[in-house]
Amino acid sequence: MTGLTVRSTAAILIFSAALPAGCRRTAPPPADALLDTIRADERVGNLSYSEGQGKHLFVQYCATCHGEEGHGDGQNASNLNPPPPDIPTSKNARDAAYLRRVITQGSAATGRSPLSPPWGRSLSAQQIDYLVAYCEALTRGKR
Repeated sequence: MTGLTVRSTAAILIFSAALPAGCRRTAPPPADALLDTIRADERVGNLSYSEGQGKHLFVQYCATCHGEEGHGDGQNASNLNPPPPDIPTSKNARDAAYLRRVITQGSAATGRSPLSPPWGRSLSAQQIDYLVAYCEALTRGKR
């Protein structure tokens, strides 16, 4: 071998040996107790993050009529005709497009009572997605 080829071969071997060392994973950052607490508080029961966020919104905007667990037994339900549906047993609650339409446009958009307001102008698309996820979660185990 010539001097240039030996040097080139040596450089390639050194570079090849050093490459994996540069690609090693670093240790994960230390746990942040505050962040872990916040994440635990955001998670509600067996719900995913999105479903938990939806539950918070549901309690704030929907529970007055639908009840905290969606059974149609909220404090205002007795004043409504027809009464709010029992979401956990409703076949429509398994249809994300239907839920999104009811939440965004109000229940009158689906031929139900005009008393359930359209939330499409008040809630963001993300918030509506969270509500849809929570309503779908209410039907889990009820199929």
